[in-house]
Amino acid sequence: MNFALLGDAPEVQPLLRAICATPDHQVTALYKANDSAGCCPAAVDCPSIQAVQQDATIEAVIVASESDEVLKAAREMAEAGKSLLVLPLYGQDLGVIYELSLVTADEPITLFPIWPLRQHPLVVQLRQLLDDGELGVVQYLELNRTLVPASDNKQSPFLTKSQVDRAFLADIDLLRDLGGNYSLVTTLRTGTDEALSSLTTTLACDQAPQATWMAKVDQEETWQLKVAGMQSTAVLSGNPADSSLTLQADGPDFELPQQTAEDDWGPSVLASFLAARDNDASEPKWEAIQRGMELMHATDRSLRRKRTIELFFEAHSERSNFKTQMTAIGCCLIMLTLLGVIVVLVGGQAGLPPVVMSVLRVAVFAPLGIFLLLQALYVLAKPAAPARPAATARHDSS
Repeated sequence: MNFALLGDAPEVQPLLRAICATPDHQVTALYKANDSAGCCPAAVDCPSIQAVQQDATIEAVIVASESDEVLKAAREMAEAGKSLLVLPLYGQDLGVIYELSLVTADEPITLFPIWPLRQHPLVVQLRQLLDDGELGVVQYLELNRTLVPASDNKQSPFLTKSQVDRAFLADIDLLRDLGGNYSLVTTLRTGTDEALSSLTTTLACDQAPQATWMAKVDQEETWQLKVAGMQSTAVLSGNPADSSLTLQADGPDFELPQQTAEDDWGPSVLASFLAARDNDASEPKWEAIQRGMELMHATDRSLRRKRTIELFFEAHSERSNFKTQMTAIGCCLIMLTLLGVIVVLVGGQAGLPPVVMSVLRVAVFAPLGIFLLLQALYVLAKPAAPARPAATARHDSS
């Protein structure tokens, strides 16, 4: 299989090395990816996105950019039948992510989110401990990060909201994968958007244990996930950036010796993508990106409104889009009809000629009648495509 790379986010380099190390797969085209060229010796640097789009030999595209130009081009490539592997990045347009989910209803392609931590052997082992009930009933999950101020802000002891959001998006899939499909978001901060010393987000829903994510400023980056069960507590710690993690679990009824593992996640993510193309239901699904970004944006709304935000998840389809659009149109039409009725009443009191009154009545009530007739189209609108194994997230209960 031939792959193309759009963008130059360094996080995808392990995947590029894995692809180019196999005889059956190659990265053959690059666009705005000069820093990754060394990982892809057989790739040609394309001068434009159109060159990638028109290359019929390319079957899958790796999206490692947050620019609108690349995301819109990726959508067009998906519509042309090319599968996508997308690295979730802060700054990507959630609207395009939604639009991509609609493409799968018409094109037999695979949309695959790149979540490196999911395939780490110690994460797989922790997930197995939870599935086997070794920790007992899980009471809560707690993920703590410390972040160093950005390079251009080293003299400041503060973080920016965008810097914290990037870390949150990288971690949220792991919390959802191990905990559940969270829909309640409560966020508190110390400081302002451009001068944060800490930020805490609490995630909850009816079907999952509560999860807490916290980031604060420090001189050295650290990362630790704690999963507390009734019988034992498991702690996963280390540096996800270089895939070096340590897992330890202990309690009165169960103890797991401390284990440390480094993982080159590229081969496992490549295998996961190929399995997703074969409709393996256990692989990461596209909704995982949507849910992660929705939760990230919900933290902003929670801070702004100073309250808990509740999210309602609905599968995106032509049918759901039609329903949403008709609801918005209907609300506007009702308000305009009310104003029109007032005009008709005033006109009648003013003694307007019957012909004028008839035209006014038609102008006011005909659009409402047409709208009501159009509601019959809802039953004819294309229903949501059956859930493909490449389109839902593990433990996704929405």
